[in-house]
Amino acid sequence: MTTTLTYKEMKAIKTINGTWGGRFPLGLHANLQSTLYTLIHPITPAKLLLEASDIDTWNGGILEEMEIDREAKKAEETALLREKDDTRDEILWALIQETRLAAKSPIKENRAPGARLLIVLNTYKDIIRENYASETAHIKALLKDLDKPAAVADLTTIGQTRLVQMLRTANEEFDSLYLKRLDFDAGIKKLPSSASVRQKNDKMTATIFRHIETAYMMATSDDDRKLIGDLIDRINAAINKTKNVYNTSGKRKEDGEPKQPKEPKEPKQPKDPKPTPDPKQPEQPKKPDEKPKDPKKPDDGNPDIKLPEE
Repeated sequence: MTTTLTYKEMKAIKTINGTWGGRFPLGLHANLQSTLYTLIHPITPAKLLLEASDIDTWNGGILEEMEIDREAKKAEETALLREKDDTRDEILWALIQETRLAAKSPIKENRAPGARLLIVLNTYKDIIRENYASETAHIKALLKDLDKPAAVADLTTIGQTRLVQMLRTANEEFDSLYLKRLDFDAGIKKLPSSASVRQKNDKMTATIFRHIETAYMMATSDDDRKLIGDLIDRINAAINKTKNVYNTSGKRKEDGEPKQPKEPKEPKQPKDPKPTPDPKQPEQPKKPDEKPKDPKKPDDGNPDIKLPEE
């Protein structure tokens, strides 16, 4: 038997956008879930044909998803941590090299200050090879030694006070990020997969949406119908805004969409043939590398470079 709705009954139907978050990146998906919860939870659950436990269960899943998103961002923080460590290593390397040059400078006024500073720096010359925590502590100790009046005067003479300040800033930035990650690691717990949590939250959200739509149709007062109708409008606005963010920020690989075929590359022009060497002209020797490689080290503090010794 087919049921036909009257015009009045059709006017009472108000729906929430059905396709909304299945393909969003994890962070965007979690943010939308949190926004929807913020819109819905202030309304008495009974008005939405829900139990208070339904809202609490949904919120628990949202918090879990947000925690998983934080864990996913840990890899990005680790990469940034290494980048900041590289920065302070390069500054420290430069400070040591500039001081050695000053100690051997043809400018006589720079030799004695450079030699005195080199004694201080040589005490810490191996810290680039240390683990993160030890290097941070030893750079702080080095900076304390370089803050002494005699060292400040020598640094001023050889013109390296700026490098010291750069080292101080780089070390503080590294330390701040390192402590932040330690705090996060201390509170981390074993979490389920993001796919399972997303699926659970999507299912719960869809159920809540259906209850809200039904509550709108079954509202017994104009005030309740307006309250729920306004809620549906805000929910749709939040979903549409998130869709726009997703569409304008570029779809990621996890979207599952086929990649666009790449444009064929233009054939490379043949290079000019190498000129035949003139047997009368002696071959020029290759120039040695002028700069040492940037010092790098893994998280365990075992780099594969060494500082040059005097």
